[in-house]
Amino acid sequence: MGIRMVKKSLLWETLWTLFEERLFPVPSGPEMFNQYRDTDAEYDLPDAVRIRRENLKKYLMCYKKRPQALLVGEAAGPWGCRFSGVPFTGESQLMQDVLPFNGERSSRHDTPYKERSGAVVWGALLPEFPRFFLWNAVPLHPHEKGRPLTIRTPGVREIKAFCPLLKEVWKTLGPQRAIAVGRKAQFALELIGVPCAYVRHPAQAGAREFRTGVEKIFDQTSRE
Repeated sequence: MGIRMVKKSLLWETLWTLFEERLFPVPSGPEMFNQYRDTDAEYDLPDAVRIRRENLKKYLMCYKKRPQALLVGEAAGPWGCRFSGVPFTGESQLMQDVLPFNGERSSRHDTPYKERSGAVVWGALLPEFPRFFLWNAVPLHPHEKGRPLTIRTPGVREIKAFCPLLKEVWKTLGPQRAIAVGRKAQFALELIGVPCAYVRHPAQAGAREFRTGVEKIFDQTSRE
């Protein structure tokens, strides 16, 4: 009897399978939108789900080996991951050849959406790529009821609901350290028992403190 060779999954394939099983099927609710499962005809192109999933896959495929750090944000924003499918990333960034991967727009907006926080994050961290992996404690878009493109801070129950997925992302990546971008992200990492460094979220005049914080952390990581 011959020996059957079992193909070892690549890092991105393992993450993709995890998301197919634990993220993509989650239904949207009146205050939470799953951009990887659903579309809103007023704001999305007809094949928006396919586009966003493909954008996410291109992002994942950039990782040939384990990153040194997992950066966790709070939730998908209305002008970033909600339409791009990639954390801390706007549609415009995907289409301008400024990132290590590219993608398509999924929105009906007159121009591709831009996310200010995403520009700050990638502007500070791009020289370190792929030493870091960006993700969100709540990977879907929380919004106010009846106002699909608003920003709403995720609640404790919502954060806890996605803790099992966050824990699996952490275990799959196996990074040296975790960095919480904002207090909600810090809370989520503490809930799953992962020690983390904290940096201020770049929104609301926090850009300078965010840059200083991540530069200090990566300088320290380089010396270790």
